[in-house]
Amino acid sequence: MRIEKKEFNKKFSNKIINNKINKKAALELSFGTIFSIILIVFFIFIAIIVINSFLDVQDCAKLGIFLDSFRSDITKSWNSQYDKHTFKSSLPGKLDYVCIANLSQPLEGKFKEVGKDLEFFEGKKANLFFVPRAKACEIPYHYIDHLDNEKIVSVNNPNCFPVENGNIILNVEKGLNDRFVNIR
Repeated sequence: MRIEKKEFNKKFSNKIINNKINKKAALELSFGTIFSIILIVFFIFIAIIVINSFLDVQDCAKLGIFLDSFRSDITKSWNSQYDKHTFKSSLPGKLDYVCIANLSQPLEGKFKEVGKDLEFFEGKKANLFFVPRAKACEIPYHYIDHLDNEKIVSVNNPNCFPVENGNIILNVEKGLNDRFVNIR
């Protein structure tokens, strides 16, 4: 009977040791798996940050391209005796309006509420504004030469043009007797 008890104890202790080894191996495997999952989540998170930064750079580039194109288009129209055409450009979809304003005059018209956000720039040499200014890549205002500010803001000050689906359409005009370019 004693031999059976020893064999039983031996088998039982071997089973316990084997279980401990199996649990340890399972623990190592699960730690490796968990570590791999953490790395995958980390890499996905970094990829999202990088993609968002590229998209922000793309939006800022669109804004800069718009400013350069618009300035050269206005200068070209100003140098003409007569010009009437449509200016089309793309802008970041985050923008709602491109506004032309004279902040030294009182705000009036249907965009008066938008103009209250632009009062922050009073005293700056600026006549072109992007709304909302927080989404304008740190260049929410700009000065464009040769614009007929008096005509453009005669009814609405500021006079805002909507950005629809990332595109803007402006009607550019200069008559035979006009000194400056008008936007409608």
